[in-house]
Amino acid sequence: MSQEIFATTWEKILQNIKDNIGSSLYRVWFSNLTPKSFHQGILKIEVPSKFVKDWLEKKFNALILKSIKEFIPEVKNIEFVVSSKPSNLTTYKKSSLKKITLTTTEKTLTIFETNPQTNLNPRYRFDNFVVGQSNELAFAACQAIVQSFGKTHNPLFIYGPVGVGKTHLLQATGNEFLRQNKNVKVKYATTEEFTNEFINALKNHTIEHFRNKFRDIDVLILDDVHFLSGKNSSQEELFHTFNCLYNLSKQIVFSSDRPPRVIPDIEERLKSRFEGGLVIDIQPPDYETRLAILKVKSQEKNIFLDDKIYDLIARKITDNIRELEGALNAVIFHYSKKEKFSLEKVEEIIKKFSKDYYRKISPKKIIKIIAEHYELKEDDIFKKTRTKHLVEIRQFLIYLLREISQLSYTSIGEILKKDHTTIIYAYEKVVKKMKNNSEFQQEIEILKSKILQS
Repeated sequence: MSQEIFATTWEKILQNIKDNIGSSLYRVWFSNLTPKSFHQGILKIEVPSKFVKDWLEKKFNALILKSIKEFIPEVKNIEFVVSSKPSNLTTYKKSSLKKITLTTTEKTLTIFETNPQTNLNPRYRFDNFVVGQSNELAFAACQAIVQSFGKTHNPLFIYGPVGVGKTHLLQATGNEFLRQNKNVKVKYATTEEFTNEFINALKNHTIEHFRNKFRDIDVLILDDVHFLSGKNSSQEELFHTFNCLYNLSKQIVFSSDRPPRVIPDIEERLKSRFEGGLVIDIQPPDYETRLAILKVKSQEKNIFLDDKIYDLIARKITDNIRELEGALNAVIFHYSKKEKFSLEKVEEIIKKFSKDYYRKISPKKIIKIIAEHYELKEDDIFKKTRTKHLVEIRQFLIYLLREISQLSYTSIGEILKKDHTTIIYAYEKVVKKMKNNSEFQQEIEILKSKILQS
């Protein structure tokens, strides 16, 4: 069989594979495959590295062979061979990495702009959401609601722990609605934003404007609805907003860090609305998904590291996609500063992103370091006084207990003798302020560094 036949058919074979596994995994593992030779029923396929070869043999061998046979039945088996050419999946020299990093930073200014009408960030898309066993059902459900628009899985309720990609998936869903129909009115908001806008509307006598904003739409996407816990007036308003949209067959999507049934201090009638459509969870990513995420994030930055580095990060950072990306960014930053870059150095960099590393630091130690930093007695932090300075220090403490000691909201509440809803509010307030205030973020990073280096 001539090479020309493979050349003309190969694009169709790759497209068939892409349709089966999705564009993000395709880009990571299949974009550099090339048919090399065909002899006695065996097709040799060139791959860029031994790492890719081993992975394809382990995970995708049957799928690739099946896809090839659909177009070329004469192929009986396949064999992967590593390219003799220098692979682009190798580490760049220091000067090259610096150049790439500067280019990427310039692009970021436009990529991260949020649409003021929809509150959606265009960087979150279906095609850069990495699908794996931990999230494939939630991803399929989001694809389905875009196609059916209010007729199936309404509402769609997605839940899972912090840092597993819920916000990416929700925003990607909103962006996909707009991509397919620019006239669709989509509104994405965190529940904190919904609640704060509602309170301000009551204070300013602009409640009709608020209601039009959240009801005169086709798709409502509300993130972190567990934040409604204990907020009775906001629950009432969301209940009526939900009914208004649902009765008009508008699509509604919610997310939470837990299933509706176990969110505390939520009215039963609202819980029943949450559960009225499809409730589905996202779990922490498995190794394969983590590895794919690292490669996709690197490709987005136009940076490629040695495969062993990706493997090490994926094995060490296991639960949280944000921590995974943070570890990758830290590695890239340190790599850009040094000529020699060993796996031992990578392990040293990323150990501070590991939960096992954090758990070695006790809550008592964190409290002691924060008190010393602000020249306070430890007891001062627990006083009921509401001075702005102490309130902010307590919020720092809550955030760092959550991030470093990995404590639950309930456990932090027991330490500070506060209701867990107060703890949630304080934690989320710090997270939001860090995004918008660089000095505030720097203060947190200084405290975190002191604690981690102690």
